[in-house]
Amino acid sequence: GERPLMARMWYFVAASYDSALEDLRKAVALDENSRVAMRVLVDTLVSAARDRLETDSNSAGQLLSEAAALEPNNPAIVILDQTGGAAAAGIQGFPGFQPSTEVDDGRHSYAVYADMEAPVNDQFTLGAAIRFEDFSDFGNTTIGKLSARYEATENFAIRGNVSSGFRAPGIQQALFSQVSTNLNSEGVLTETLTARQDSAVTRALGISPLKEEESVNASLGFTAKLSEEFSLTLDVFQIDIDDRIIFSGNIAPESPTGGCTANNSNCPIRAILDPLSVGQAQFFTNAIDTKTKGIDIVADYTTELANGDGLTLSALFHFNDTEVTDRHSTSSILSANVLFPNEQVTLVEEGQPGAHHVLGVNWTHDDWTLDVRTNYFGSVAGEGFTPGIKQKWDGEWLADLTLSYRFSDTFKLSAGGTNIFDQYPDKWDEDAAFPFPQLGFIYGWETVPFGINGGYYFLRADFGF
Repeated sequence: GERPLMARMWYFVAASYDSALEDLRKAVALDENSRVAMRVLVDTLVSAARDRLETDSNSAGQLLSEAAALEPNNPAIVILDQTGGAAAAGIQGFPGFQPSTEVDDGRHSYAVYADMEAPVNDQFTLGAAIRFEDFSDFGNTTIGKLSARYEATENFAIRGNVSSGFRAPGIQQALFSQVSTNLNSEGVLTETLTARQDSAVTRALGISPLKEEESVNASLGFTAKLSEEFSLTLDVFQIDIDDRIIFSGNIAPESPTGGCTANNSNCPIRAILDPLSVGQAQFFTNAIDTKTKGIDIVADYTTELANGDGLTLSALFHFNDTEVTDRHSTSSILSANVLFPNEQVTLVEEGQPGAHHVLGVNWTHDDWTLDVRTNYFGSVAGEGFTPGIKQKWDGEWLADLTLSYRFSDTFKLSAGGTNIFDQYPDKWDEDAAFPFPQLGFIYGWETVPFGINGGYYFLRADFGF
């Protein structure tokens, strides 16, 4: 008799403190850029030393925000929701941080680097750079870069570089953990654990602690000044990343034919997640290698018109293609294709626009200035909430405009907008994406080629002192 009353008292709590997050970064840098006297050997030398401290702190919320009962997450005490069923623990949608997810940790790193450039002759220049960095939690690394530039004429040059790269896991990737309410692939609200790397959960699943990403980058291109008004650059590039840090797929408990045994001996994932009262888990892991190829083209034309007006035309064309070249898993429970399933591969390969173009016009007349810019965002695709059914969102051109008038050296008035034609991405396919559109999700959840906020318009006054 008293427990249902207790449940109703908890249900009608209007507010609760759910957590406190603190992210602190301190950095000290010393840079020197000098021209060495012996120009025949080294033209420019840049050297630096950097010292950085990063800390991340997550504090648990009030008991009401995350607990299932007076005893936190005690499944023996049933809390009822508005339909009379068992309610999810804590605040709906975002349960508070539990004591088990509290963290107050950080890391310290220092780095030194040198960047040198020297002319071989009047046309050919070589450059080299080296960087050493040491992390208190991920060891140390040495990376380098080689570059070259050949000036065939005063108006045409070929340039290229090759370099190695290193990226330690972000402090949040390494330390963050929480439980939130999310939709699973069937459209059912599910308590979802974002497990901290090297936690009891990830260790039980057989997932190794995070390690650094390593990359090899190369580019080759040219720069040309075709006239006093017109310049053009073109660069092709390739980036290979090994052990890329990504978010895993949703790891859900097994539901085998015939069911799990009483002790879940045939359902190891369920045995790990059920005691935590969560329906699925995700975590950061080094699960894939990727290769990205692309090309950048930039053109600028600047001139003065016969009436004295200034005109600048600019164009940027960017194309890229990313491929997941390998999936790997250290777990005996989760295969590589379960840890990073096909829908996650689609998100990496097709979830970002493969093309982004910008066309701009800047016109000045006396105290008037007009800026017009159009952005093209290429198509994207996703299947994260509809596994096996890939939906494509078409690319689109968006237009921005700003018109300004300068009344004096200290006062300027501007009016304009971004996405001035108020365009929106394609809507989710009501049949293929069922049940998400029926639940009120109009646009894609995990990816769209551009934002869903439509047009933005402004009137701005600028004062100078």
